[in-house]
Amino acid sequence: MSKSREIHKVKIGLLGSGTVGEAVQSFIFGGQAKEKVGMDLEIVKIYTRRPKGKRWYPTHASLFTTKAYEVTDHPEAEIIVEALGSQEEGELSAFKDYIIRSLQRGKSVVTSDKAVLAKFGREIWAAAREYKQALRFEACVGGGIPIIRSLSESFSSEQPESIYGIINGTCNYVLSEMGKGGKSYAEALKNAQSRGYAETNPKADTSGMDAEAKLILLTLVTFGLHVEPGVIWRKGIEEIDAIDFLYAYRKGSCTIKQLAAAQDVGGTVQAFVSPVLVPHGHFLATIEGATNAIFFKGKRSQGAVGAEKDGNHRKTPDWNYVFVGPGAGGGPTGVAILGDVVDLARGRVRPLPAPPSLVCPGKLEVQSEDDINADFYLRFVVKDRAGIVGDICQTLGEQGINIAEVWQLPHSQDELKSLAQRYGLREKPGKILPFVITLDRAAIGQIRKALANIRQKDFILVDPLWIPIWRN
Repeated sequence: MSKSREIHKVKIGLLGSGTVGEAVQSFIFGGQAKEKVGMDLEIVKIYTRRPKGKRWYPTHASLFTTKAYEVTDHPEAEIIVEALGSQEEGELSAFKDYIIRSLQRGKSVVTSDKAVLAKFGREIWAAAREYKQALRFEACVGGGIPIIRSLSESFSSEQPESIYGIINGTCNYVLSEMGKGGKSYAEALKNAQSRGYAETNPKADTSGMDAEAKLILLTLVTFGLHVEPGVIWRKGIEEIDAIDFLYAYRKGSCTIKQLAAAQDVGGTVQAFVSPVLVPHGHFLATIEGATNAIFFKGKRSQGAVGAEKDGNHRKTPDWNYVFVGPGAGGGPTGVAILGDVVDLARGRVRPLPAPPSLVCPGKLEVQSEDDINADFYLRFVVKDRAGIVGDICQTLGEQGINIAEVWQLPHSQDELKSLAQRYGLREKPGKILPFVITLDRAAIGQIRKALANIRQKDFILVDPLWIPIWRN
């Protein structure tokens, strides 16, 4: 860097000194930010509840505080970085208050806290507009992948059709370990925890809550649709067993991934988070470990460059984009935070998500869970006796559900024993029958009604697993 180049100084208040907050400190205290972006980023205060155990406390003790308002109200802080991170209800409300207090005091905010924005987004964006301050959240989705910036800027001229992909590194790592490594769910999760890919209490990830919060933000930026937590259909990965990978591989030529998806299906947005059977030929099937991959599909306006002519009419082509990168960890998330900080310091303007009344008024809404339809995979574990498959198929047929195939594999005693142990079954392995039924396109409401009846059958040993089969 030329010595004559002027270095712009930006003063930052930091809320949080966990994995992400520590990464931000390391970038700044280590001088990497100044060297790479030509800015002198200075942290003026750091809030954390237990400062003495933090990496940078011994050399920067005077910057640490246990009082959040000393950060939000700091007279020199221009930008407040909120990197506290939690799924606890009481804490989310407190973090929301920190963000709004910062905005009220005339400070821009950069956050990596997707759960706070998903739950309190309307209130936070209203405060940003009222106090005319910027709010950035690139680090909330996809770790180091610049997906929010791309959706809000690069693809602003696109007519969105869908956004979908793998957006939780923990779940993808666990499922990758089960699929490629042949591990049980418990073994794969333990391995993820030992490597730092999963928390001691991994429920926010494995239940799909984390991916739901991220999908809420993607749906907002893509479709301008504000969705409340709990509205999106969500299914976790906890029910997935090693046996499901056997059926997916050997019978379905598929693997299993946790996907988050939102797509326009004619005036409503179909949105869900769930484990999904993904064909081996799909790019998402190749994404392993903690990596994230996000697809955006749009349709350019008439007259766009590249549009094909169909007779006397101009046919608009579909456009697919995919973003791949590290989806978790302090480093990638810290980079995304600093990217937002630098944009703000340079005065780059990015519009806040528009109020719902201003985006497609009266048009878009979230499709009801029961109306979501897809091909489905149903896995059963039953007592081994005659007539069971026919009984189940008849019950499905009573709800107007068409059967595609019945999959049944020969299983070793070890496989059956492992299945019995997983679910705490008393039956001897030789008396257990696992099998799969795949369904032609069916609605979730139909499946729920059918399964409510099937669960009452005396031969059912394990609550049936039902997940979509991806056809996009």
